Amino acid sequence: MISKKIALLIGLVFCLGAVSKAQNLTIHTAVAPAPKAGTMFIFPERMLLPDGELLTAERATMFVPLNRSNKNTDVIGLDVYRFQRNEKANPETPPIFFLHGGPSFQGVPSRLTSLDAFQKKYGYLLDVSDVVIVSQRGIGTSMPKTIVNKNDYKTAPDEAYNEEKAVAHLKELLTKERQVWEDFGVDLKGFTVLEAAEDINDVRKALGYDKISLAGGSFGSHWGFTLMREHPEIISRVVFTGCEGPDHTYDDPGYAWNVFKRMAEEAEEAEELKGLIPEGGLVAAVKTIIKRAKEKPFTVEVTNPATNKVQKVLIDEHVAKKLARGYSNDYTAWPADIIKLYNGEFDEAAKSIVDKYNKGTAKYRTASYFMLDCGSGITPGRLAKQLADPANEILGKMNWNYIKGCDCWDSDLGNDFRQNFESEIPIVIIHGTWDRSTPLENAQELVPYFKNATFIPLKRGPHDSLSAGIDVSKEFKTALLKFLETGDASGIDTNMELPPVKWIVPELK
Repeated sequence: MISKKIALLIGLVFCLGAVSKAQNLTIHTAVAPAPKAGTMFIFPERMLLPDGELLTAERATMFVPLNRSNKNTDVIGLDVYRFQRNEKANPETPPIFFLHGGPSFQGVPSRLTSLDAFQKKYGYLLDVSDVVIVSQRGIGTSMPKTIVNKNDYKTAPDEAYNEEKAVAHLKELLTKERQVWEDFGVDLKGFTVLEAAEDINDVRKALGYDKISLAGGSFGSHWGFTLMREHPEIISRVVFTGCEGPDHTYDDPGYAWNVFKRMAEEAEEAEELKGLIPEGGLVAAVKTIIKRAKEKPFTVEVTNPATNKVQKVLIDEHVAKKLARGYSNDYTAWPADIIKLYNGEFDEAAKSIVDKYNKGTAKYRTASYFMLDCGSGITPGRLAKQLADPANEILGKMNWNYIKGCDCWDSDLGNDFRQNFESEIPIVIIHGTWDRSTPLENAQELVPYFKNATFIPLKRGPHDSLSAGIDVSKEFKTALLKFLETGDASGIDTNMELPPVKWIVPELK
């Protein structure tokens, strides 16, 4: 047993962050006994929001088994928030467990930029029931937080990408990081979505709920689908967006490219872009841009704001494929980006590359992130189909960090886990046709398996189409809340769409 060591790590990790050699740390064991699995420490919390408003909630630390398949396992801590239902809500309505995506959820405070943000994300659900949010094991505000160093291989703007070096860098980093946590005595085998699903069930029991409803999206839906399969008897109703089914952890390049095709089709009909669309359309333009860069790579010179010196930026096939997704932060600028590149205007694109290089990669991933996603994995047939997809020649090699890095973790849950399953649980799925993270085709694959499904393919909808739909339609919000309260989805309009986009018009030289 190493529970005392784990208890110390809870505090130690926050102080030290990522480490490279566990043997450099001095571990002092505690005399006090470690908390038991299934226990919860709950307390009131008042959060001061950035806009000056105060928000009241219940916060808890829930202690759960690290690896339930090991009877001698240690415990880990989960961060839990509960917001209590409004007085007018029916007390008989099951609570709503909101499951966040990623897996990268950094905790409730990270989402609360204002009282309005709280209302849009969670607050409106309090008209129905309690809202409970559980952290993702090993990530964000859970304990311990299994931090991994920055894992992107950094290529200078004027250098060609070297895949061999990038893969070697990734493997070295992940292999060392796995060893660090194993040296600490952390049983990484416990960081799977199956264990995360059991976390939700344990929190349910600790809070005294017989049944719960689920809401959320992206990895949150993957998490929730796992719970639906493992414990259908505890779930009353489900609302998911940006769906990621049992075999959807690896992003499908063909599905992702279909999103750009749908965007291109509408942009080509837009009045503001008339006369600017390249001959053959935006899809053909993207292919031409990549073909040109492949046949004749070139450099663009721009001023690097960090050095105030001239910076050369290489535009080759690898870079062109990245630019094919757009280099502006606003997706409504994607057609403008492509039009400029097609016309040989690369200055803005080059500046964006330099800016990204200067900023570096601020995102830290965790051992838990890799264990969760690599554990869910992909079936061999689906992987072969993805690798053979012509869309790879446009969007570049997707999922490379999984394909090259997952063998460092040895966490695969097996192909039986990745099979779709049938369910009678009432579910509402709202999925955006312009969701570039988890494309619409994911949901289209899943819906036939759910016998009580209401499916809304939200036209022009983004990754979080649940929030987008609520923002544009009071009727949808009302009908959705009725569904969560009663299970009646008859009032939900399945033909919803967001307003037409006003595309950004490129200013060509």
